[in-house]
Amino acid sequence: MKAAQGCWTCKKRKIGCDRSIPYCNNCSRTKRQCGGYGIRLNWPDQLSNRRKDFVVCSVAGLASVERYPQSRERRYLNFTSRDFCLAEKRLAETHLPWHPFMERISARPSLALSPHTPVVGEDAMLLTYYEQIIAPMCSTTRALNGFRHHILSIALSRRDRSTRALCRSMLAIAAHHRQRPRAALAHKTGAMKALYESLAAPTDDGSVLGAEAQLATSMMLCMYDVFDEQEAQFHLHLNGAKNILSKMSPLQREHPVSQFLMEWLLYYDVLSDFAHPCRSIQDELRVPFYSNPVPNLIVGLLGCSIEVFESISSINQMRTMILDPDAEHHVPDKTFEQRAAVEQKLQIAWQQLSPDEVATSTDAQMKAALATAELYRLASLLYLQRVVPDIGDEVRRAAYLRQAFAALNDVPVATGPWPVFIVACEARTDEERIYILEILDQMDKVRNVGNVRVMRTILETIWKQQDLREHSGMTEMKQWWLCADSSVAVPWFV
Repeated sequence: MKAAQGCWTCKKRKIGCDRSIPYCNNCSRTKRQCGGYGIRLNWPDQLSNRRKDFVVCSVAGLASVERYPQSRERRYLNFTSRDFCLAEKRLAETHLPWHPFMERISARPSLALSPHTPVVGEDAMLLTYYEQIIAPMCSTTRALNGFRHHILSIALSRRDRSTRALCRSMLAIAAHHRQRPRAALAHKTGAMKALYESLAAPTDDGSVLGAEAQLATSMMLCMYDVFDEQEAQFHLHLNGAKNILSKMSPLQREHPVSQFLMEWLLYYDVLSDFAHPCRSIQDELRVPFYSNPVPNLIVGLLGCSIEVFESISSINQMRTMILDPDAEHHVPDKTFEQRAAVEQKLQIAWQQLSPDEVATSTDAQMKAALATAELYRLASLLYLQRVVPDIGDEVRRAAYLRQAFAALNDVPVATGPWPVFIVACEARTDEERIYILEILDQMDKVRNVGNVRVMRTILETIWKQQDLREHSGMTEMKQWWLCADSSVAVPWFV
């Protein structure tokens, strides 16, 4: 039996390997230590700027080996675009303020290639899995993926309770996705324990980075519950994240990492309101929409622009007012005015990618991102029609549905469950429903996230109800969005 590829020692020597198992004969004959045939992580040989996106992990047994003798130790001074901007703008001159500039720099966690906390063995593999598999799954854009650039930076920037909690929550998600339940449970338990200790000792973790790490950990625990459909603590972690955010000062919220975390929290909060409208009635902590200078820019985490996502939140609020038995009787004219305003906003919404995204993406990637954003816009219009129905909706609904299926056809793998669910609820023919089931199968196969399986079960129930009502001669359409509020605590649409 031969190995599929040569051993690492022969690769390093750049010679042919006979691929004998467990050790190659070349190494045995020359009395060299055979490097084996296993998978290896990427360790940079030099601290070059080209390698800045890689996470360096220490390997047990090799961490103490010095690459260079002490007298010949190499040092590297890496320049970034910020350095050149600093020189061009002459910020070193006395009449220009240094304090705001240095404050912006110090607010960002270190991107050093040598993390403060060594990550070894199985944990190193899981961390790399998070970086290469989990992080890209969570965003439709690539230019600045906060799950990779921001979250990893925080987790590896310091060694304290808050960052340890964040790191272990990331490892828990990676382990669960790799179908390693024991490791996932151990890391999740460790993350919750470290987060509790961090929150109980604010004097130790009371800095900006500490608060960001605590908020990021709470959001990661929310994500874990989305990945694992058996978990039922999503709202507990979401409310914890809201409490942490409420204690952050306005200045802290201005930091780039905090801005990303607020986007993430907003995404979960809005779609959680969709899944559980009765919870939103009792919820006193609301996540505010932040002012975006370019509201039509597609946000990778959301899958669409802030403008479109804000419309989804507005429709949720209209539905909440209709459902709330304790609310004052809503005026129909006012409700239709609200619908008209949201509908007009969505009809003229034009979503675009950032210049950085255009520069770093292929045509196929840009097409998929734009199609996903358009799918969110069309799904929002379909959702609005069901919440506040009006005369003439049937004709417009048919047009929206045709466009939505065309957008789905331009997406290799659907990333957002919410628009797929909205479109699926409008599917009437067998052909449309089979196509939706194929999309869900592809999502489950490629993404392997538990909320898709829960969503499929709900969809099948809704389709059955629709067919039974149709066969019984009932022409009035049942409000399918009421079915989303069930006893299952997982918000299936994030």
